[in-house]
Amino acid sequence: MRKLLVLLVVALSALTIFAQEAYNPEWLIADVEGGQRGGTLYLATTSGPKTLNTYWAQETSSSIIINQGDVSLLGSDFYGQPTQPSLAKDWGVERTEDGGTLYWFEMREGVKWSDGHPLTVDDVVFTWEKIIVPDLTADGNDVYMDAEGNLPELTVEGNRIMFKYPTVFRFGLETVGGFPIMPKHVLEDKVTDAETFQSTWTVEQVDQLVVAGPFKVTEYTEGVRVVLERNPYYFEKAKDGVQLPYLDRIVFEIVTDTNVARLRFEAGEVDMHGPAAKDFPALRAQAEEKGWNVIVGPATAGSNFVAFNFNAADPVHREWFRNDNFRKAVAYAFDKQTIIETLYNGLAVPCYGPRTNSSAFYNPEIEELGFRYSLVTAQRLLREAGFNWNDKGELVDWDGNVVEFELNTNGENTVRNEIAVILVDSLAKLGIKVNYRPIQFNAMVQRMYSANWDAIIIGLVGGDDPGWSTNVWLLDGGLHFWNWSPEVMEWVDPNEYWVHPAEKRIDEIMRVQRSILDKDELQKLWDEWQMLISENQILVYTISQNYLNMHKNTLHLYPVEKYGTINPYGYSYSPGLWKIEYAWKEQ
Repeated sequence: MRKLLVLLVVALSALTIFAQEAYNPEWLIADVEGGQRGGTLYLATTSGPKTLNTYWAQETSSSIIINQGDVSLLGSDFYGQPTQPSLAKDWGVERTEDGGTLYWFEMREGVKWSDGHPLTVDDVVFTWEKIIVPDLTADGNDVYMDAEGNLPELTVEGNRIMFKYPTVFRFGLETVGGFPIMPKHVLEDKVTDAETFQSTWTVEQVDQLVVAGPFKVTEYTEGVRVVLERNPYYFEKAKDGVQLPYLDRIVFEIVTDTNVARLRFEAGEVDMHGPAAKDFPALRAQAEEKGWNVIVGPATAGSNFVAFNFNAADPVHREWFRNDNFRKAVAYAFDKQTIIETLYNGLAVPCYGPRTNSSAFYNPEIEELGFRYSLVTAQRLLREAGFNWNDKGELVDWDGNVVEFELNTNGENTVRNEIAVILVDSLAKLGIKVNYRPIQFNAMVQRMYSANWDAIIIGLVGGDDPGWSTNVWLLDGGLHFWNWSPEVMEWVDPNEYWVHPAEKRIDEIMRVQRSILDKDELQKLWDEWQMLISENQILVYTISQNYLNMHKNTLHLYPVEKYGTINPYGYSYSPGLWKIEYAWKEQ
């Protein structure tokens, strides 16, 4: 149920393996029955994992794999809320006499790890005290802190685990109820420091993985495939007594780009596909003949955006990227509506900020800011900022430097690639030369942790509640990648570090929201948060496609059969995989 925002890469499709019922825990009974055991789910992804360690995964190419083996005290419902039992069979929240907040969880008994070792309260305590509290994670532990920066005090009474905050804290069920539990008996000597833990469960150490979730990675061949097999000790049963998951195996076939993923789906080699909107009409025309189910949902929770590096190695570029009017001009030069109509077949919405119009927290006032296509407005903003044009029509800055920079995205994602090409053409009309160089996703992520990039097109996904994006929007957040703090990255020169006034206020909002229980008061903060980002174009948002899903009608997906659509907030970076342990294939 981990919802911290992660870097988005397209990934689609999966499978399973079975084993005999090997033990008798205090079963979690799922709201599902009638599925057939066995079979393999075949999916396609454009990138393999960068790590198999859930606490060091910051990209969906890793998270989409790892999450299948993760387990927490609570699970999430269809709307992404922590309302479902998991390792905890009962739980609650209480206000304490001294004005604090107490979250308690009653652990299920008899649960085992995938190697047969008992999973107990000790594993929860170990994960909390040895990994989260000392901050041996990529994202930091600030998401677990209250508005005053306090972590909760953990106490245990038998199978009851209690987390006590000294203040009001609204996020306890999501945070202390949602962190992935790690096996103490396997990792106790691996969590001595961040560097050692980061090098634990790398992609080369697939044979060392021990999980408690429904599926475990058993094979990874770089550039070829990732194989996950059924955990024979998974503690969840269907209502008719069948031990879950239904599937025996999930196989992610690694393909070069999303066009190849489409071809694999059309050929029947993968079972599920999240089509690009441009491909949707042609694929839908084949659906009846080929036996595909077609799902069209609302706008996706995540969107693609352009990020400019405020800490770029070149000081001249840094000055451009930190200029509000420069970023706003880029926003005005991007013709979102025409792109939606032509490239997306109308199956997308324009984005002006960090939430799409399908979000429960969306502030529609950001649409009134006027960031719609206008080269005239873009030119005016550039002039006001001190830019001008030379006799060759090139944009030059106040010192006469010709404006030219590099743009990257993961080229295997055809939609981002096309957005990049369109952006290059649009900015050329302003006299800006953009050198577009697509690179592989994980290589791009690695570059983002350095000063050696100018601009990228990427996406972020996570829970709908903006409070889950603290790792992105706090100044010292573990994914505040366009403006790394010297506290986070040693290579950032404190004397050159610059913070936008809007970012300072956003940081304040992200800290104070943790103690706000009143929904109206909280929404006012989120409205302000969205306006600050949109007004200043801290990130230049582009377009959000509708959720699109196609899968073989022999594949039964729980959210489709129960709710009539795919889940928009579960694994929002691959909504077809929400509750994949309930999916089954006709044999």
